[in-house]
Amino acid sequence: MSNTYKMPDINSEVVRLRRQVAKQLDAARHNEQVHNRFQAIELALLSAQDFGEIAGYLQGDFMEAQNLGAVSLVLLDPDNEISSALCSTNGQKDCPPGMMLTHDLIEIEFLQSMGKFPFLSRYDVAEHQWLFKNVKEKEGSIVVLPFVRRDQLIGCLALFSRDLSRYQSGAATEFLQRLAAVTAICVENCLNYEQLRRLSLTDALTGLANRRELEKWMNIEISRSLREALPLSCLYLDVDFFKKVNDNYGHDIGDQVLQKVSQVMLDAVRTGDIVARYGGEEFIVILPGITGLIAIETAERVRCAVADANIEIEGQSPLNISISIGLASFIPKNDSIGDSGEIAEQLLTSADRALLKAKEQGRNRVVVD
Repeated sequence: MSNTYKMPDINSEVVRLRRQVAKQLDAARHNEQVHNRFQAIELALLSAQDFGEIAGYLQGDFMEAQNLGAVSLVLLDPDNEISSALCSTNGQKDCPPGMMLTHDLIEIEFLQSMGKFPFLSRYDVAEHQWLFKNVKEKEGSIVVLPFVRRDQLIGCLALFSRDLSRYQSGAATEFLQRLAAVTAICVENCLNYEQLRRLSLTDALTGLANRRELEKWMNIEISRSLREALPLSCLYLDVDFFKKVNDNYGHDIGDQVLQKVSQVMLDAVRTGDIVARYGGEEFIVILPGITGLIAIETAERVRCAVADANIEIEGQSPLNISISIGLASFIPKNDSIGDSGEIAEQLLTSADRALLKAKEQGRNRVVVD
């Protein structure tokens, strides 16, 4: 009995091949779309200039495109170094919405326990709510993407979805790992930028605002004073007999005096008041929103606090220091206008004139111009 060869159905084979090619094209188009979407995410993150832009993108376009219920950018800050970098020189913290700093040991241990890989889980209110403070839902799923730079955990990106099955343990995480790596690079770059920016605006010895930063904040506060018809006061301070300190004890002790005076002043004024080293042993304090007796009381509080401070000197008695203060105020009228630069110059000139009178009258006192 002979075998009969059956010719294949050409039409069926063509249909099968067409379907196979179409399936491969669909997969290629899908992969291209995924690649383009992720490339757009990468470009948006890498183009961010600061933490405000990173957080704004994550809270806006990213969260909407990914259909997420919440996004949190968390940075570990056990020694408050990041907080200091983000803190402007007038004492105001600048942490944008959707970003948080943590120095809580329990929270840090929770993140460290995840290692270097994405953590996917059902949302547990008791365990995970600190990551998503604005989330009201009781159910959902989350992924926590650790930021690891040079084998050190610096923070994480936490994503919350209302879909219980979206983030499950064991799911593919290639996209998430790459997202974590890119975001970690952006975070590190922004942190380095913030640290350099702050260094450029602060006095290296005292950590106070430098003259350039003072000029900026004076213009800001005077403009606000004009706009809202709020008073503004200026203290011009000088360490008494500072040259004798340097001559008798050396410049190292002189530096300690300036550092001590700086810290005492910061502790004696409000958060939001601007304290700056103007040059040498001269300091400026800007007091937004106050004048008259309140400004005088503030100046006296600073003066007394410095007078009560001591500088320890090895083998010698503690060094007592004092300061002289000139006080001047600017009180705008309703709908008043003016050049903030000119007003700042006049305010400093008036305070300097009052300081000179304080020195002439015996030092260690407050004089109002």
